Amino acid sequence: MRLALLKIILWPKNDRFSPRVIPFLPDKINVITGESATGKSSLTAIVDYCLGSGKCAIPVGLIRDLTEWFGLHIKLANTEMIVARRNPGDQQTTTDLYWVEGLDLEIPNRIEKNGRVDDLKNRMDQVAQLPHLELSGDESVGFGSRPSFRDMAAFNFQPQHIVANPYTLFFKADTTEHREKLRAIFPLVLGAVNASTLAKQRELKDITKEHDRLRRELEARLKAAKAWEAEIESYYLQAKALGLLPDAPNPDSTWNLDRFVIELQPVPANVKKLDIPEIKEGTGEEAVNQLTEIIGEEDRLARQMGAVRQRLSKLDQLSESVGEYGSTLTGQKDRMLGVGWLERKLSSKHMCPVCYAVHEHGNENLGELQKLAHELGVLANSVAQAPAKLDQELADLRKELRNLEQDISKIRKKRQFLESASQELSSQRQRVRQVYLFVGRVEQALENLSASRNVGELGDRVKDLSRRIQELKDDLDPRAQRERERAAIESVSSRIHDYARDLQLEHAAENVRLNIRELSLQFTSLSGRTDFLWEVGSGQNWVGYHVSCLLALHEHFVGLSSSPVPQFLVIDQPSQVYFPEAWPSLEDTPGGKSADIEGVHRIFAALSKFLDELDEPFQIIVTEHAGAITWHGLGNIHVVANWRDGHDDFLIPRSWHDVEHNG
Repeated sequence: MRLALLKIILWPKNDRFSPRVIPFLPDKINVITGESATGKSSLTAIVDYCLGSGKCAIPVGLIRDLTEWFGLHIKLANTEMIVARRNPGDQQTTTDLYWVEGLDLEIPNRIEKNGRVDDLKNRMDQVAQLPHLELSGDESVGFGSRPSFRDMAAFNFQPQHIVANPYTLFFKADTTEHREKLRAIFPLVLGAVNASTLAKQRELKDITKEHDRLRRELEARLKAAKAWEAEIESYYLQAKALGLLPDAPNPDSTWNLDRFVIELQPVPANVKKLDIPEIKEGTGEEAVNQLTEIIGEEDRLARQMGAVRQRLSKLDQLSESVGEYGSTLTGQKDRMLGVGWLERKLSSKHMCPVCYAVHEHGNENLGELQKLAHELGVLANSVAQAPAKLDQELADLRKELRNLEQDISKIRKKRQFLESASQELSSQRQRVRQVYLFVGRVEQALENLSASRNVGELGDRVKDLSRRIQELKDDLDPRAQRERERAAIESVSSRIHDYARDLQLEHAAENVRLNIRELSLQFTSLSGRTDFLWEVGSGQNWVGYHVSCLLALHEHFVGLSSSPVPQFLVIDQPSQVYFPEAWPSLEDTPGGKSADIEGVHRIFAALSKFLDELDEPFQIIVTEHAGAITWHGLGNIHVVANWRDGHDDFLIPRSWHDVEHNG
């Protein structure tokens, strides 16, 4: 995929300043050299973020504090793009995007959101000619989803924490998600699998499902045809019993299914000739109406009987309560009889029979007591008259209940008569209905039998799909795919060996091989022992094999007829294993070079040789502590900037943060 970075652009939050623009050449080794903390390593994160990264890895601090938008000016095969993403601020990321595409684009001073990151990803997928199909036809395989332009970033970036990492060879392969997806896309990027292969995998998956469905349907029809044999024979016997086949012979052991079918076919026509009893129109409706009225009258009488029974029960309870109350009042009245005698004796001057005292006046309390005794007597007389009235009421209710019982008895006899008549009519109708239903079942059975036996077209379709499935399996022969994959790995591994030899790395004489399962390099010595990159010592070896592997892979990608991997590589601080603390000399070439300087020089020499041997333009961006001494005398070098005091401005211009500090 033709893609080169023409510019990295930063738009400041302070609109008094113009955008910060860092230009690059599309077919050179673009070098930015400088001191620590000048923003060199941030360039990798900026490029990755602007190309649609899910998270923003741009360091928090001065860069994010002063920059509003991060952007790129990109050159594609036939067009250019300016893409920019907004500073996410306190968030991990943002989907806000500015995007313009065309030729001879100019960088705007201020920009506003006009799209989303997903729009850019879709466009890049289209430019990379990535298939719109899953990598795996097996739904149970994880991380086999559609390949994305973002997946290709594994081959475009070697940030500082990766370039000399013995455990991680590829960008973002230190996380499970990216590592598994990288394993899945490797056959595609190596050319062992292409869009046509994925399309055939998808077709195989789809028609296999269709084949299985049609095969099950075919088996079901054949099974149903056997089941209908017994059904058809049973229907023949029933048709004879119902008189629908009066002249048909009795079946014997020589009859096959076709004979039963032939004999049953006249049944529908014979029904029209039967002497089926005529039922007068409206007869059933009239009987139903009468029965409905009778049932309604019965319900009404039943409700009345219920109400009478309820009243009768309550009056019985009341009569019993009144009797008990009257008995209680009579007892109390009898106990009050002595009050009158005592009042008469004590109503005038008298002597107390207890203390023999003489009293001149009557006793007021006895008067009150006598009043109560009188009221009690009146109440007892009233209660004594109540049972007679209640008895009359109870007698009337019992008579009403008997009358209702007689009426409902008559109604039920009428209902029984009407129901008998209705059942006879229903039975007559049922016999007619039975005949017609049977004829319908016979017709349906004959039709189903015909359909179940007519499987020629379905069988042909199953055979066609079986042939196509076999063709696809032959084309998708996993052995052939593995052979293409093996050949690609052998080619890449051979070039890794060549670059390792140029870099004078240890173990270069051994059989070095790319292991796409482990996503690492493995070394097989003459003794037969296999070691992986993390088992090989020395930072010089680690960074050297990282560079060798990425160059060999890109050489392979460029050689394919079509590759989705962008043709650029960003390497950050490859000299870190040689000069971990400080760069000893900046520009001047001393009389004799140290072994460390020679080691870094060999890296730049390998990068330059890589560009010389390619037939197509390829872009490399290197951010380095190292100075010109490490690439002195090499071709294809383009020094973009020197971010040291007294030389070029750093990533964030001094004027931006001077204003910020002076505020």
